[in-house]
Amino acid sequence: MTKHTFLLSFFLCISWFELDAQYILNGSATKDNCNCYTLTQAVNTQSGSVWNSNKINLSQPFDFWFNVFLGCKDADGADGIVFMLQPISTSLGASGGGLGFQGVVPSIGVVLDTWQNTSDNDPVYDHISINANGVIAHGADLAGPVQASATSQNIEDCQWHVVRISWDPVTKFIRAYFDDSLRVEANTDLVANIFNNDPMVYWGFSAATGGSNNLQQFCTALNPVFSTSLGMNNTSCGLQPVQFQNTSQSFGPIQSFYWDFGDGSTSNQQNPPPKMYAQEGIYEVKLVITGLDGCTSDTLRKTITIGSKPIADFTVMDTCATKPPSITDLSSNTVGNITEWSWFLDGSLVSGSQQPQFFGLPAGSHELKLAVKSVYGCTSDTIVKTVTLKSLPQISVTTDDGCENKELFFSAAQTDMSTNITQWQWNFGDGNTAMIKDPVHTYGLTGNYNITTWAVADNGCSSDTVANLVSINKAKAFAGNDTIILKDVPFQLQGTGGGSYAWSPATGLNNAFIPNPVAILQDDMTYELTIETPEGCVAKDSIHLTVFKGSAIYVPTGFTPNDDGLNDLLKPMYIGIRQLEYFIIYNRWGQKVFETKDLSAGWNGRLNGQVQSTASFVWMLKAVDYVGKKYEMKGSFILIK
Repeated sequence: MTKHTFLLSFFLCISWFELDAQYILNGSATKDNCNCYTLTQAVNTQSGSVWNSNKINLSQPFDFWFNVFLGCKDADGADGIVFMLQPISTSLGASGGGLGFQGVVPSIGVVLDTWQNTSDNDPVYDHISINANGVIAHGADLAGPVQASATSQNIEDCQWHVVRISWDPVTKFIRAYFDDSLRVEANTDLVANIFNNDPMVYWGFSAATGGSNNLQQFCTALNPVFSTSLGMNNTSCGLQPVQFQNTSQSFGPIQSFYWDFGDGSTSNQQNPPPKMYAQEGIYEVKLVITGLDGCTSDTLRKTITIGSKPIADFTVMDTCATKPPSITDLSSNTVGNITEWSWFLDGSLVSGSQQPQFFGLPAGSHELKLAVKSVYGCTSDTIVKTVTLKSLPQISVTTDDGCENKELFFSAAQTDMSTNITQWQWNFGDGNTAMIKDPVHTYGLTGNYNITTWAVADNGCSSDTVANLVSINKAKAFAGNDTIILKDVPFQLQGTGGGSYAWSPATGLNNAFIPNPVAILQDDMTYELTIETPEGCVAKDSIHLTVFKGSAIYVPTGFTPNDDGLNDLLKPMYIGIRQLEYFIIYNRWGQKVFETKDLSAGWNGRLNGQVQSTASFVWMLKAVDYVGKKYEMKGSFILIK
């Protein structure tokens, strides 16, 4: 056979003459090879049948195994095949939905129907049934109809399937199996009830197509099968005898066996003696059988694996505590890839990775074991090695906040007694580094800087990295804005920017070392404020206090707004004035051209962005001085262009 997927067998005690009898082919049936036949091509309106030319005796049991192929078209595939028993002729068969079975009386048919004929009460799925006397329509079936396959509604799936049909004359059961699953059975006396007490019948297959079609084939069984003492996966670990057990199935007696064990040795025995391979390896074992009719089977091939015992090995580089040791797996195997690794650390299984990593191990000696397993389940011996982890240096770091452009001192110390530090490393967070124990560094800009520090001992181990945040500040002193105060009236200063304060001179102050002292003055005074931040940053600022001794307001009688930087604004001069309620300017037509309440503001000679022509203007103002005296004034001036 060239297309078998499933194994068939037929064991029937009949004579060699009957096995070698001529098969009669009708209609579209053709012989494909020694034991396979095509009943219909994928062509409409075909019929074909194949009959054994010798009758069998239903007084004896039979157990027939076949492969059947129902085609590759599902939706438009048709019509099916029938295994038939009948005593009439070897030339039967007709096309269409009757499958060559319809109307054959007397007869028994095991029907594999792949087309739904609603007029015959067919179900929607491909189905199997046992029918008598050529009756296709369902309703009087001996068994069925049921779904042909236990796993699928479709058997037109381009696959070969196993069909087994058995008859027991003692229990009167005829049974039909599909892919090793019992699908239908009927309990009836075939000889008495169907064939009028005549036990001699022909057996064969018929098939047909109609308006739809499919390629439909069957084969009698000639299938090499064997098992081994190695189990279902045919794999062992290490050299051991392998027993080969023949379980081949054939439509008739097997004439000869040919074994090829894949190592150059062969055998012609049905069950060869136990085989001892000379070395581990992967061997392809072949079995070919030949029936008494001279038909030779396809070659059955199975892979036999004699796996070797793997060797576990690894290297480990001693390293520093808490750091993962550098481990390299060196395990090897002759036959079969290594697929499992079992690492034991100090007696506990800790990893199944090929290259494990162990973090956080303390200093000292540790026991590391490894056992490996191959893809075939072969396990190595366990290898044991000692890993020594060196101590880490321990450090402490002292940092302080500092000032911009001022030297800042850093310090570190070793806190362990088991190592000798030979190198220090500082990273100041601004792109600069140092490699001494107690460095000095100056920051050019204010801000927060992440400082990292670590040390290296003479055993090659580095300490943990110590991180600190350093704030760099800049002092900004503010003594207040220059102002006018009243003679002998207390005035409170408002200094800011520091952690500590110092006012100089202390003349007239109640306390020169607080941010907001009270000053009582008879004459003008300039104070200098010196502040210092908690980081030690120092800054200075000053304030001038003018003691009020009288007030006055002077308004110019003319100005020249020509943008030469001289006399470009018409602005009053205020002496001792605390508040301006308004300063208003009108042109000669009474139009307001300027107004302000700001003591520092003046008119630039423009109205709606345009410089006014030479002319006379009138002004009015209202103000209050520091002792409450009110001014209401008016006058005129000339704009000279």
